[in-house]
Amino acid sequence: MRNRPAQGTATSASAGSARVPEMTGVFPSAADEARSGAGPAVTIRVQGPWRDGELRRIDRPEGTVVVLGQCLADNARLRRTALRALASGRSGELTRLPGSYLCLVIRDHELSAYVDVSGQYPLFFRDTGARFVFGTRPVSVADAAGTERRPDTAVIAAGIFCPAAPALTGDRSVVAGVSRLGGGQALRRTARGTVERWVHEPLEADPRASFAHGAEALRDALETAVRLRVGGGRRVTSDFSGGLDSTSLAFLTLRHRPGPLTVTTYRGAAPDHGATSTSDDLAHAERFARLDARLRMEVVTGTRHTLTYQEFTGPSGDGGEPDSSAVALARTRLRLAHVAQRHGRGGVGTGDAGDTGNAGGVHLGGEGGDALLVAPPGYLAALARPGRLRGLARDSRVLARARHEAPLSVAVRAVRLAHTPLATALRQLADRFERGGAAHDTGWLDAVAWWPSPGPEAGWLTRAASKELAGLARQAAQSVPHTAGSRAGDLTALDNLRNSGAVQRQLSEAARPFGLWPQAPFLDTDVVRACATLPAHLRAAPPAFKPLLGAALADLVPAPVLSRRTKGDYGDEDYQGARARARELRGLLLDSRLAELGVVEPSAVTASLDRALMGLRAPFPTLNRLLAAEIWLRNIAWH
Repeated sequence: MRNRPAQGTATSASAGSARVPEMTGVFPSAADEARSGAGPAVTIRVQGPWRDGELRRIDRPEGTVVVLGQCLADNARLRRTALRALASGRSGELTRLPGSYLCLVIRDHELSAYVDVSGQYPLFFRDTGARFVFGTRPVSVADAAGTERRPDTAVIAAGIFCPAAPALTGDRSVVAGVSRLGGGQALRRTARGTVERWVHEPLEADPRASFAHGAEALRDALETAVRLRVGGGRRVTSDFSGGLDSTSLAFLTLRHRPGPLTVTTYRGAAPDHGATSTSDDLAHAERFARLDARLRMEVVTGTRHTLTYQEFTGPSGDGGEPDSSAVALARTRLRLAHVAQRHGRGGVGTGDAGDTGNAGGVHLGGEGGDALLVAPPGYLAALARPGRLRGLARDSRVLARARHEAPLSVAVRAVRLAHTPLATALRQLADRFERGGAAHDTGWLDAVAWWPSPGPEAGWLTRAASKELAGLARQAAQSVPHTAGSRAGDLTALDNLRNSGAVQRQLSEAARPFGLWPQAPFLDTDVVRACATLPAHLRAAPPAFKPLLGAALADLVPAPVLSRRTKGDYGDEDYQGARARARELRGLLLDSRLAELGVVEPSAVTASLDRALMGLRAPFPTLNRLLAAEIWLRNIAWH
């Protein structure tokens, strides 16, 4: 794509010239400008193939607007909004269109960037003072900036061992020297070369908000998010796990399309050694599918070849970020291949036409629902104050009974959290890293905190890595604003939302070879805003499960769907997969790139793996993040 010389130039590679689509932009240095003889300009390089409607632009003499992702506004509305923003210089309205997308505005020799609220479409950048480089993949930004490709081991270690504490690493990315603009954040690179950053969508909970108003707002936003995706005769399928989120989306889809809807349900691989599966998803999905004759339910059954750890390759070699689901890539591909066959595998386009159609078909999923609708245990701290103590006692009693804990222990944890500011929690985290983590496995009660303390898996860290993480925590404690522990539930929910954005982004990348576009309506800005405005303690009403969704969709989705209180668990596939690939896992860990970088002790990690092979409790989430980082490090050619 080409802009006016005074505003910037851009080129577009032909579809298929790059395995993964990406965008990289460069503000030239003064020396570059002198050689070219032109004024200040930004060059944007766009490589495909892009899905139709995934990359859209509006060019005017005043500048250029680019939206990347799922902007659900039609071309006319997008154009009107862009023209007003370019004419006035006020870009805020561009962040209020329906959907979830990254927005770039190039005007008067400056760049403004706005990342979607869930961070599904982050932006990476490097500012050398003379030259400013930005793009959608951190390795490409490093290359365009002319710096060495080096992993940032501290960021990688923090992502493995304490992913729930993003304050540890701030705006650093997994590539050294490259910064990251995450969910709800904005950036402006002025014509003078200064870089300004702020939060354009704080998503602060409104203490005056009511549950009824939140439910009404969620209803309207979710209905719109589904309607704008399934209209116009597009090919649409949906997940149908039997859980509240994806199942509700399927029933909402039926309200906006006349014909039958193909929905897919995953059935786990048969448990080994005569064990029984811990997931009851299939039974619920079959029951719910009988509630509407238009649903065409298809079951995708896993095998021993699609268990966790059966493949150690993934899309992480594209210069993106480590993918925590890479260890389950075989299972993901099985499901995507099945859906693609039902769509009749479609092609993908360059996206230059600005069409909002989706050539490969849209596949709806419920990612983000848990983050928005399930209040994290830290919400109890908001009840540890005068006027709410009766609610604290009630919720502590109900939650403790369900998890076999003492109600007093739950309430004491909540009170302690209410008196623990964020800075104090970071200093406590530093102490824990220096001590080597907890001696016992962490459980639900440990989550009544800003984040669960590192468990025994912290013993995998080398002494040097533990010291570095402790230093990061102490440094962050000095710079974070004062934030009371009573807000832990609200802020933890936002961190969970950003994790969901990353999960959905990785799924979207994995689906490209299948000609599919997985989309998560729960991650749309208006849906997120409707939920986040309501304080976390008002989203919880134990033992009810996701009461806000139930109130929002009460007359739109069958009551049996909204009354389910359980959630499927496929953790048994981790144990089965580990046993099936024990030799390969040991080999990967003993030849660890993370060990070469001084992050982990391989023998400590394999000791935990051996516990898992014996059927004992093991920190699989941490192990999976570690393996994802290993895969990512191996798939990129580092300097």
